[in-house]
Amino acid sequence: MGTTYYTLAVFDKPWREVLENLSREFRYTRELAYQREDREKDLRFLFDMRGFKLVEVGNIDYPMKTIPEWGGLIALANVETYSRENTTLVQIEAWTSGWMFVLSSEVMKFLRKLMRAGAVLICGYTDDHDFRDAGFKEDNQFLFYEWLVGEVEKGKLEAVPSGFTLVKGELLNLDDGLYELEPRPGESEKEYVLIKSLGEDKVLVTIKRDNLRDDECYRDLLEDRAWFSLSLTDLRIKRIGKRVEDEFLMKRAEKYFKTQIGINHMSL
Repeated sequence: MGTTYYTLAVFDKPWREVLENLSREFRYTRELAYQREDREKDLRFLFDMRGFKLVEVGNIDYPMKTIPEWGGLIALANVETYSRENTTLVQIEAWTSGWMFVLSSEVMKFLRKLMRAGAVLICGYTDDHDFRDAGFKEDNQFLFYEWLVGEVEKGKLEAVPSGFTLVKGELLNLDDGLYELEPRPGESEKEYVLIKSLGEDKVLVTIKRDNLRDDECYRDLLEDRAWFSLSLTDLRIKRIGKRVEDEFLMKRAEKYFKTQIGINHMSL
């Protein structure tokens, strides 16, 4: 088994309403009740689920274009829906390594469909990530889910959940621009996050400082059009720091973003 890539979408609505909206945006099918029950039994044996309930298991059929070298298309698969009080979390799984080669413009289309379904925050992680490395006390994804729900409930996102994140604008009280990310203990490599408005939503894209400053690294950023899929599932949990006033770095970050999604997708 290879790496499994998870996209997480947080909704501030009851789960039945969320799945109804999800079915309008995607070809979604429910699995049988016993499959959900068996899965939840396994999860409760392994983890403290922090009050979350697995309310439905299903599948979506949504093809996404990849770079030509991979073969053209991948399709997303399993969907797990979790509920805690009036908050819903939808986890969408891509188990194929083809996820690494999905075009960034296709990732944007996919995420915007989730936002149209009512998501207020979208990020991700992989099954081989140790959550203790992100600052959690245990290697337990439900601690991550709990943190995400807490950010939504307080109405203010102060840290970047993953390398590529999409949120409703009201959750991020920061202007568009390039900002420093505060390093975790022991880290020396500096990172930035580009904040960009897309209608009522905001995109957060993390970029390593050296990738903007070094000409060869920057060329690699521009030539590869499939960065966002891996960034989306790269767990970060880093606080957003002060704004970067360097015009050279800002222009490079902007060009990277526009090159990834394609100018025709800016208004998606």
